[in-house]
Amino acid sequence: MTNDELKIENGLGFKLSPDGNKLLAVCVPAADRIELTANIFKERLEAAQFGNLLIQEHSIAEFLRHYKTALDNESFEVEIGERHDARCDIKIADNKMKVHFMLTPSFGGKVIVLADVQQLLQDKGIVWGIAPTETIEAVLEKGSATDFIIAEGLEPVTGIDAKFLSSMPEAHERKPMIDEDGSVDYRELGDIVIVHKDDVLMQRIPPIEGKKGRNVLGEIINPSGGVDIPFSSDKKGVYLNPEDNNQLLSAITGQPVAIPNGMIVSPVLTVKNVDFASGNVRFDGSVIVLGDVEEGMKVYALEDITIDGNVTDAQIECMGNLVVKGGVTGNSELIANGDISVKGGVQGQQDADESETEAKEHEAKVIAHGSVIVGFVENFRIEAGVDIVVDKYALNSHLMAENKIVTGAKNSGKKSSIMGGITWAMMLVKGTIFGSSVGIKTHIQVGSNPYLHQRLAAIKQKLIPNEKEQKDIHTILDFIGIHPEKGNPEMLEKLHHTLSKLIIEADLCHAEQKDLAANMSIIDDAKVIADRGVYTGTEIQINSVFWKAQENRGKSVFRVEHREMTINTR
Repeated sequence: MTNDELKIENGLGFKLSPDGNKLLAVCVPAADRIELTANIFKERLEAAQFGNLLIQEHSIAEFLRHYKTALDNESFEVEIGERHDARCDIKIADNKMKVHFMLTPSFGGKVIVLADVQQLLQDKGIVWGIAPTETIEAVLEKGSATDFIIAEGLEPVTGIDAKFLSSMPEAHERKPMIDEDGSVDYRELGDIVIVHKDDVLMQRIPPIEGKKGRNVLGEIINPSGGVDIPFSSDKKGVYLNPEDNNQLLSAITGQPVAIPNGMIVSPVLTVKNVDFASGNVRFDGSVIVLGDVEEGMKVYALEDITIDGNVTDAQIECMGNLVVKGGVTGNSELIANGDISVKGGVQGQQDADESETEAKEHEAKVIAHGSVIVGFVENFRIEAGVDIVVDKYALNSHLMAENKIVTGAKNSGKKSSIMGGITWAMMLVKGTIFGSSVGIKTHIQVGSNPYLHQRLAAIKQKLIPNEKEQKDIHTILDFIGIHPEKGNPEMLEKLHHTLSKLIIEADLCHAEQKDLAANMSIIDDAKVIADRGVYTGTEIQINSVFWKAQENRGKSVFRVEHREMTINTR
């Protein structure tokens, strides 16, 4: 090849390798060599139309060094570049949701066209979410790309699982109640949440189904979520609304208890203790106290109450049966519509400085419409609609029952079965020993209904102030009749109105007295049984027949025959 064919200038020329893929810089002897720099070299390269090839900068530097030091008659060649075709590749993300496209530009070689890219995608199995043709062509026209998202899958839309929304008020801290006058009752912490039959407890929100997705390979991706969760199979005290099976209703009155995916209603409220921490307890079902009921506390239930521990100077009331497994002390009040059982016994006390009125208001008492069973009784009032059973003894207590009273069933004999107080039943009073060696007054009575007598006595006490007030008004009216100037129409109207009211009240009391007297039946076969003996001073009354022990007696059975007290030893 001649210098003309090589386009030699200042001893510098360029030529391609025989295969046309390599670019050589050529130096030949020349009289007009110049101070050749990199910029001049590149200008000559562009002028020779080889600038589109991939040029190696370090090869240019090598050529320039050799050019500067070459002898005038020296020739040499240095490979400074090469021809490169454009290249492209794709990378599929691990989750197959994106395809990254990389494009290496052409250096004097073949360029990448749309058809090449489409074939590459096809070979890799990319069929979904491919970028628009116009976008791909724009990237190809640019000539290079490092991280172009050429395809992207469709993410699935997550569904929403079924939800359960409670209709119960959110749990809140129970706080002491403040009265209108500003006083605080630390025992009253507010009512415990209860529900009634057919109340809405929980609403189920059905699931929302998710939407399917698709990856770049065209594979369907199922969504997560959207699970159709049913109500819990535990449906104690609850049922599904027949008109809306996504609604849970209460089947009973009780305490709502949240469980996973549902709620149950318990007819029984269980508390550890009843004290300042728990506050007073009121529940429209049954109540179980695992421990004690502390001083001054109140427990009320529409059904049964069971107390595993003790009751100290507290008020307990229920419409069912009441069971106390421990003992009852202080001026406690136990009231039940059913039976009452106190295994440990009841022991009251009365301060010596209390007036009779105060003592009556704070009297320790047990009142049951059914029967009462206690371990022992001291300084307590017990009233039963059926029977009273005292396992050991009764001391200084007032016992009343419409059927029978039995004491001393488990007495060791060291204490009297009944010592002091009043014991009154319609049919039978039975005990081991009646009275006391120290002369404590003990009264035993059978043969009539003690409650009717009690009511008659209450009516009589009510009539006394009524009659007195009527008499006083009549005295004033008589005085005004004699001295009309002492009165006025307003005064007379008020006096007559009050008098009319008192007369009506008195008439009602007399009518009730008459009804009670009509129902005051005498029990002919009523009896009193002392299994071991009767101490001096003990009073026995059967119907209207009264007897008082003048000396100690052994086993005795008291009856009334022909209006006379009879005493047998068997």
